[in-house]
Amino acid sequence: MNVLARVMRAAWDEANKPVTYVKGDEFEHFVRGRLFTRESYDLLHKTHDYADNKNDYIASSKDPDFRFRARSDGQEFYVEAKFRSRYHDGKLEWCKPFQLKRYQEIDNHTPVIIVIGLGGQPCAPENVFLIPMKYLKFVQLYPSFLSKYEIPPDSSISPHHLRNICK
Repeated sequence: MNVLARVMRAAWDEANKPVTYVKGDEFEHFVRGRLFTRESYDLLHKTHDYADNKNDYIASSKDPDFRFRARSDGQEFYVEAKFRSRYHDGKLEWCKPFQLKRYQEIDNHTPVIIVIGLGGQPCAPENVFLIPMKYLKFVQLYPSFLSKYEIPPDSSISPHHLRNICK
């Protein structure tokens, strides 16, 4: 396939990407750019995007969105980024049961951190929650639970803070 055809195909795929994937991509950019910055964390792995998986699904896409290593102490961990526009019936459903089980299994070997953006836009959420997987037992979460894990939306996560919450 020539260069022009690849460019046209990429533009077509981007224009036809489902809205949920667009929001997910935007929130992932927020997570990497604002919370887990290049200055503090090396990016070891990022899951493949919609275009990569569209015609030939890549199995590692089932892993959490990112794998990072803290530059200060070498601690490695996963981050799964979830954006939700609002609560539904007073609860927030952050994943499906099969995903919960998979993240729990991964967390047995390497810490998994769930970052949930709520409200606003995926690139600028109103609320951000940073929750170690070990505290998540359900796919639906209540505001009273989430409030314990709220962080300022514009603050980067220091490796020291991360160590404290992962204890």
